[in-house]
Amino acid sequence: MLSFAEKRWLVASAGILALLVIPVSTVACSLVGCADRGVELRKNFTVRVTHRNKPLPGVSVQITGNSDVAGHQSFSELTSVDGTAHFANLPQGDYWIKADLLGIDAGYECFHINSLASRKAKKSRRYEWGDEAPGARQAAGRLVDSQPGKGRNPLENLLHRIDVPIAEARLELRQPVTGTVRTTVSDANGHFAFDRVPDGTYVLHIDAGTAPGNRAYDVTDTLVRFSDTAKRTTLLLSRRELGGGSCGGTSLEIEEAPDH
Repeated sequence: MLSFAEKRWLVASAGILALLVIPVSTVACSLVGCADRGVELRKNFTVRVTHRNKPLPGVSVQITGNSDVAGHQSFSELTSVDGTAHFANLPQGDYWIKADLLGIDAGYECFHINSLASRKAKKSRRYEWGDEAPGARQAAGRLVDSQPGKGRNPLENLLHRIDVPIAEARLELRQPVTGTVRTTVSDANGHFAFDRVPDGTYVLHIDAGTAPGNRAYDVTDTLVRFSDTAKRTTLLLSRRELGGGSCGGTSLEIEEAPDH
């Protein structure tokens, strides 16, 4: 199975930026075990989340026990105005830590707490949110369902796919700091556009299962960055069924294509 990083590849297509995103549920079900119990933290520690090196409030930080000692206890906090969340007196054991905002992960890793902290035990963890958002110049594009071809050769069908427009899908563009939300709906050809979007990083929320006759697509959140200096012009959002070895369901694939 390919890793998340390996699933980003270049394809030939004119003047568009296509995006590859795997929903959180898909990533979670394919995660490998925690190597060497992860980093050691102290019983009292702080998590700090930033965006473009500025504190990011409102980020959900969840701690989940993952051992016989820690059990499956869970602890959760939201980052404050200074971008920090504080955890105190956690019992010894193994844990997973997850930090996310608007469905986009800032950090996900395992750690452990010993009964007596060693000199290597850390007092804090820091994560950067939204640092890998693909860019485009316009908040516009097309939403399609990438389906296998209809020929007799299954391999050829997978290589030569058919892009079927997804009409009447609801799309929301969410600004993580100000909370501003813009909405639009894809037309009969799958095209969509948002008006007057300032430069910056946004979360694009896509619900393609709202229109009559549409397939039961998963609701998806993905990062996008709009800038006048971006190399690409618009977005191509392509959904397809996940294949063998995956968790099932659908994925929103994000591929990058060079301008011509």
